[in-house]
Amino acid sequence: MDDFKILKDLVKINTINDKNNHEFINYIKSLLEKRKFEVEILNNKDGNSCLIAKSSKNCNLCFMGHSDTVPFGEGWETDPFVLTKKGDYLYGLGACDMKGGIAAFVDALDQINIEKLKYGIMIIITYDEEVGFNGIKFVKDRKDIPNNIIIGEPTDLEPIAFIKGCMEFKVTFKGKAVHSSVMIKGDNAILKTLEFVKELNKLFNRLKKDNNNKFDIPYTTMNIAMINGGNAVNVVPDKCELTFDFRTILNNHHKIIRNKIDKLCKKYNASYEIITDVLPSNNESEENIKIIEQILDKKTTGVNYVTEGNFLNNKNIFIIGPGPITAHEVNEHIKIESYNKAINAYKNIVESICK
Repeated sequence: MDDFKILKDLVKINTINDKNNHEFINYIKSLLEKRKFEVEILNNKDGNSCLIAKSSKNCNLCFMGHSDTVPFGEGWETDPFVLTKKGDYLYGLGACDMKGGIAAFVDALDQINIEKLKYGIMIIITYDEEVGFNGIKFVKDRKDIPNNIIIGEPTDLEPIAFIKGCMEFKVTFKGKAVHSSVMIKGDNAILKTLEFVKELNKLFNRLKKDNNNKFDIPYTTMNIAMINGGNAVNVVPDKCELTFDFRTILNNHHKIIRNKIDKLCKKYNASYEIITDVLPSNNESEENIKIIEQILDKKTTGVNYVTEGNFLNNKNIFIIGPGPITAHEVNEHIKIESYNKAINAYKNIVESICK
């Protein structure tokens, strides 16, 4: 490919925080209808839309992408909304994350004789992936989503088959406020919080004993992110809030963590809110892993962050997209060679899994 028309058109649409979500979705709809897909647009109550497209009723592979981008910062050397070729690279907001993956997959469809495939292809385009995952939450419970899924996030064509899970908590501790000069008559909520954190750290060290070498950090991690409490140096704080997360490698870690938080909150008279709870995604399709490793000539690996794939439990998820990975960077870009290789990779993957 050398004109990159689809990618140009996608970059041109300003989808920062889904500003023009409907325009983006309708453009993809027009592309897929020309390629004989049956297209359904789902309108959510928040005013944004997702797209579901099928090449036949019996689909065996789903490609997923999202419409939104993050805002662009200062320092861009080109217009963020104009796909610009500079040497061996294509610059533009979303070119990497992840309009490049979406455009490459649509370009790949033109090289596939869909009518000769035994199984069909589904395409899902969501929104709000960068902030709240509201798009994938809106469609994740559909019964017709195939077990085999390719997410076109940027990986520089490294095949990702393992994704850590995530648990985010907010815990609120209550105490009793008194003047600091008579602190023994009060109940310091911050001190409770610190004791709670010590016990959390013991849990973390226990979870670290489980390992998965598919990840560069091969164990479940914990991050104490925010501690907010107190309002004056001479007052014993009667309230403190603690926010933290775990990035998990095993499903059963979620149950262990929840049970421990329950016990600790009872012990310290605290209440808690689970902000996020999504399981890890571990691809168990040895056949497809072998196919994709052969196509890309690279071993599958894992990532420590959450993707939309985490919301699709018990699916065989792969993350594969062009690179280099410049998502959220000033002068976001991908390499032309990587884009063209992505087209070829998607074509071969579709033909192998839907043969």
